Amino acid sequence: MITGELLQYIMSGVIFLLFISIYFNFKFFNSLKKYKLNENQLIRGAYFNPITDLPNRANIELVISEQIDRALRHNQTFLVSIIKVLNYYDVKLHSEELAAEYIVDASDRLLSCVRDEDIVGHITEDGFIIVFNEYLDEENYDIIITRIKERFLQTPNLDTKYQIEFKISCGHTKYPDDGTDVKLLIERATQNALK
Repeated sequence: MITGELLQYIMSGVIFLLFISIYFNFKFFNSLKKYKLNENQLIRGAYFNPITDLPNRANIELVISEQIDRALRHNQTFLVSIIKVLNYYDVKLHSEELAAEYIVDASDRLLSCVRDEDIVGHITEDGFIIVFNEYLDEENYDIIITRIKERFLQTPNLDTKYQIEFKISCGHTKYPDDGTDVKLLIERATQNALK
């Protein structure tokens, strides 16, 4: 027969084990939550530029691959444009923080100039890429590029004592005329931007 004292020890042991179980479950769920958060940050870091939060080169290469597949299926063409910020490294000489603000301002300007269906990526420190929808014709492309150039004539929105302006160059390639694979399209658009 269980005495009152023994019953009290058993109940204390059960409560203690219950608290231990709750504690370890709590720690386990916190570890899972941190793991998931770290995993999401790693994925985000692998496919998005940390300064502008735009798709990075790896992400854009996937986008262009998908665009090539769609263009092949529908017998369409599409355009890829590179926008180089020519004086980015001059700004970076003043300060890293100023250069980050400068490039974010540039990304905001680009995003305000393109259509919703077009993808803007930040693929190098001083370079952006626009992957245009396959149904954009060259006449409309010229309208968008003119809009971009006009937008970059405006003084950057920076809190600095330095006199800074945007200097950009643009180049584009057309699939399949200028290349049929991702790297070639990007490389030729970059070469055209630097002419």
